[in-house]
Amino acid sequence: MEHFKQAFKDNFYLSKQYSEFCSKVTGIELKEKKLENQKIYLLKKKNISINAYSKKFCKKMKKEGINYMTVLPEVNNQTERASFIEYSLVYKKKYEDAVKNYKRSFKDGLKQGKTYLHKVRIIRNYNKNLIAEIYEIYKKQMKRLNSFIFPQEFFKEFMKLKSSFLFLVEYNKKIIAYSFCFENQQNLYTSIGGGNPDSFKYKCVNKLYDELIKYACEKKLNLHLGLGQKGTGYNKFKENAGAINYKCERHPNDELMLKMTTPLLKFKLTGKILQYLSRKFPKKVVYMQMPFT
Repeated sequence: MEHFKQAFKDNFYLSKQYSEFCSKVTGIELKEKKLENQKIYLLKKKNISINAYSKKFCKKMKKEGINYMTVLPEVNNQTERASFIEYSLVYKKKYEDAVKNYKRSFKDGLKQGKTYLHKVRIIRNYNKNLIAEIYEIYKKQMKRLNSFIFPQEFFKEFMKLKSSFLFLVEYNKKIIAYSFCFENQQNLYTSIGGGNPDSFKYKCVNKLYDELIKYACEKKLNLHLGLGQKGTGYNKFKENAGAINYKCERHPNDELMLKMTTPLLKFKLTGKILQYLSRKFPKKVVYMQMPFT
């Protein structure tokens, strides 16, 4: 419990820097509000942060009609009623100890990946051509998942933040995996990222996560791997890399709707519709997905 509290002590998602970024990429005016001497940032009636809010504070937000997401100090797969969306954390520790928590499947992937001479780079400044290259990979990922596609402007603004940087894995001088990240105080946050679907055979995602964990361990940071859907291959992968997946609570509670609509992502028509909406209403789509990691 103490580790959990400490991981949310200097929460970047509560910062004005992050909130101003969210306001910019949605085109919605940012509002500040104080509840019980705690400042929160709103876009319309939505609290765009993700935090381990207390039950008392959540009640206050509900009373004020504020939409929110909170992370609970409960391991999701050990609770009586697991949440559909969960939050993944790797606590700061020595890298040698982190490796001990890797599951066999993750270790096997890393072992296979050693066949290839991966190169890791960290980019801290905005680079137009680089973002354009990564954006093509990102679009491939989203089309494969039949999901919404954020506009390229989103990533441009992301890289302009003083706390942001880009983690890259390359092979034969080509980007095969990436992760947009924030670093703040004792915490490292991964945001949008993943592997190029054309490069999965190189075990690029295993390498990416291992390097992120190594970086966090060396700098004594908690690694926030963010939100994901319980039971999906992606979240199981995070567990295999040693992450603990925590239960989340949303208001309004839209879990039933999410459970009912998620199977629709299997149909090509759904993807075409979502991608059309992404092009037609890019800022609205970004707002709709908030809060996100």
